[in-house]
Amino acid sequence: MKKENDMLNKFKAEEKLKSKKTDLFNSYLKKTNNIDDKIALIRFKYKDDNQQLVKSIKNLIKKD
Repeated sequence: MKKENDMLNKFKAEEKLKSKKTDLFNSYLKKTNNIDDKIALIRFKYKDDNQQLVKSIKNLIKKD
């Protein structure tokens, strides 16, 4: 039981950290007006997932 609680607490901590990173990413993306900065930020976030990178850039272009 203790091992399960430890794993659950570790998972919660990781998810909380991911949430903070996502919030920081989204706030910076909203604040910046330069399209080059936005693209660089999206490339950094999705450097391992090319398909998600393309989708995000397409959505960015549709918004502007």
